[in-house]
Amino acid sequence: MADPNSPEMSSGVKRNAFSVLMATAKKPKPAHVEPLNKSTQGPYSFRDALAPLVQNPESFVKSGEVIKYTDDYVLIPDKFPKASVHLLILPRDLTRTRLHPFQALCPNATKIIGTKDYYDKMSKIVRECEDYAIKQLEDLHKRKFTVEDLKVGIHSTPSMSNLHIHVISVDNYSEKLKNKKHYNSFNTPFFVSFDELGTITTDDARIKGGPMYCAQIASKGDLICWRCEKNFQNQFKKLKDHLEEEFALWKKEKAAT
Repeated sequence: MADPNSPEMSSGVKRNAFSVLMATAKKPKPAHVEPLNKSTQGPYSFRDALAPLVQNPESFVKSGEVIKYTDDYVLIPDKFPKASVHLLILPRDLTRTRLHPFQALCPNATKIIGTKDYYDKMSKIVRECEDYAIKQLEDLHKRKFTVEDLKVGIHSTPSMSNLHIHVISVDNYSEKLKNKKHYNSFNTPFFVSFDELGTITTDDARIKGGPMYCAQIASKGDLICWRCEKNFQNQFKKLKDHLEEEFALWKKEKAAT
């Protein structure tokens, strides 16, 4: 559901990006969820599309939009998957759901009390969801997979308002992977691994530089194959064709179940 990141570029934000981020962190507010229907949807409604799933997940189980939920999190399939398996973990803490991931999850990059405990709590949830994603991969491809076949993390400039963590297979094989930004948002430092969130500090360029700096990472960097590291520069069509070949080789290397 967390489709295209929409980076914009501007050099003027760089100096104050983190101070603004921290100012908003001092008084986190619970999420405010408006019903998403034809009468209330506006031009920015897509950014809030995860909110009903966070607040009322039980209403979306029958439709398949929610895989499972607890008091602490909701696990959903990404509506616009960028790999053969792509899930989202939606933390349900309403004091954090509208915060940037750097504020909500990084113990060394936020002033919010209790973030280390919260990060540790979410770490256990991440491990559970990794197990589910591996099972999905095995059911789908009839091969044996491990956690090394997954990536878990956040986008340094999220496209959705509610806090979410990606659990995605490494294959980059999906018809929804349609452009350079889609690919680079998962295959450059624009994507911050969950483990890295536990140690990242305010000195990190992605925090100091702010959203405009992060956007440039995804939009300006070359297209590098995730497996062989061949550089396709700006040629997405050639990369896309190459990804099909790599996908077949990746599966071939895995033992059959």
